[in-house]
Amino acid sequence: MAGFFEDQDREDKRAYKKMVIYFVTAASLVMLLFLTVIYFNTKEKQEKKRALEREMKAQEEALNEQRLEDEALAVGESNLTSGDLDFWDMYEKDEEPEPSVSANNDDLIDRKDRPKEEENKYKPLSSNRAYTDNEDPIEEPDDEVEKDSKDDGKHIKAKAKDEDAAWYDIIDDLDKNSYDLKANLNMDENILEYKDKNIRSLRGVDVSKYQGNIDWSKVKAAGIDFAMIRVGARGYGSAQMMLDDNFVSNMMGAKAAGLETGAYFFSQAVTEEEAVEEANFTVGALMNYGATYPVAIDVEWIENDKARADKLTPEERTDLTVRFCETIKSFGYKPMIYATRDMLIAGLLPDKLADYDVWLCDDYRPEIGTDYPYEFNMWQYTKKGTVDGIPGDVDINLCFVNYKEK
Repeated sequence: MAGFFEDQDREDKRAYKKMVIYFVTAASLVMLLFLTVIYFNTKEKQEKKRALEREMKAQEEALNEQRLEDEALAVGESNLTSGDLDFWDMYEKDEEPEPSVSANNDDLIDRKDRPKEEENKYKPLSSNRAYTDNEDPIEEPDDEVEKDSKDDGKHIKAKAKDEDAAWYDIIDDLDKNSYDLKANLNMDENILEYKDKNIRSLRGVDVSKYQGNIDWSKVKAAGIDFAMIRVGARGYGSAQMMLDDNFVSNMMGAKAAGLETGAYFFSQAVTEEEAVEEANFTVGALMNYGATYPVAIDVEWIENDKARADKLTPEERTDLTVRFCETIKSFGYKPMIYATRDMLIAGLLPDKLADYDVWLCDDYRPEIGTDYPYEFNMWQYTKKGTVDGIPGDVDINLCFVNYKEK
């Protein structure tokens, strides 16, 4: 009997061992299956992560390549040809700056449509250059009193956008308008000419896409010496920069016809970075053409509409203008400031811009020519000129400096 129990005990032990082995094996298989699932799940996540990292790296490399191309274009190192400049026309037509983004007649509201200035009122502007008798409100004087107190050769009246006209001190230290316009201006073939013992003016036009297709050989034959050509503009609402549609054809045509060429960019910069960006854009567009005449920043108010630069103070607008001009100068070009008479007096600080040549926009008045008190080098005296070879009206300019020889 004892042997039976010993045999039974051994049998039970073997069964127990088998059960343990089966259990351990089953547990191992379950654990192995679990670890396999975890492994493949982790591997899939890692592959997705690596794929995402590769995609991000590719995008970063593409952005870096684009940035390098943009920087090369800004400093004149691009391989673009004149035909490739259509690259700059990167926005849809409905996103272009509204047709008031240039210094041309078709771009701006004509002066006859502008609100009439209220006569003989005092309203000092924020600039401390505007004239007042004292800080307290004063009665509006009659015409005779105003003429006696302000029209004394020491003050000039100008009007900022959305402001009444105000009197401004004529700054003593600035070089003055020394041209005897009344004595030395003559009309020759419907174009003004200035001639004295030291100066004989040169004739010029400034053009953009709004003049259409120009026959530059006829323009040259009509006695035009130089052309200021719009490079592009920043939208006064959209803030997008665009190359003028006719910049390349106008630059090539004017040069081929033997005209001296300069350029201008319609600015709506509101930060220093944007002012530098506009200057770099202009230099990049000029890289295959150059300019024998100045490269100008076009500083304007948009009349009868709201513009992004409206809220700039004269100090801020002056600082941005300086940044544009200094950037242009750093590339070896002659910087210039284009602005209306009122902008130069009421919208900018002329004493802070004395280092730069001025391109004055002011309609010719037979009795005086222009009453702008400070020195200027170029004068856009009409937006209603006609020149053979240019369809419709065109801006006509006199230049008192021969920049080709300067």
